[in-house]
Amino acid sequence: MCRDVAAHVITHHVQDIRTGGCYLMEIRDPAKGETYWGQGEYLDVKPPEKIVFSWSWTKQEPDGSRTKLNHESPETQVTVEFFARGDSTEIVLTHAGFFSEKDRQEHDGGWNGCFDVLARTL
Repeated sequence: MCRDVAAHVITHHVQDIRTGGCYLMEIRDPAKGETYWGQGEYLDVKPPEKIVFSWSWTKQEPDGSRTKLNHESPETQVTVEFFARGDSTEIVLTHAGFFSEKDRQEHDGGWNGCFDVLARTL
């Protein structure tokens, strides 16, 4: 999980990376004046091969309550696989269960942004 938009501020991030563990992250978007929460459960963790987790977003309302985003498909599933390739590692990320093409494209942009951050870091 990463900050794919430089303006985003991550103020809360907890992860229990094990099968059955959960994660929760708070992301603030100062440009929009909005706060989002990403949360899910680790469904399958097999180091160093694979991580599978559920994925859902909520938006924090001004009164502090949270509204589910993507009402039609509120929870999706992410699978990240790692393959040894000599001195390198190939990462294959599959994010499935979208209700709409728009949701899929938005998440594709986010994940590609994360891989851009990883590439710059490495």
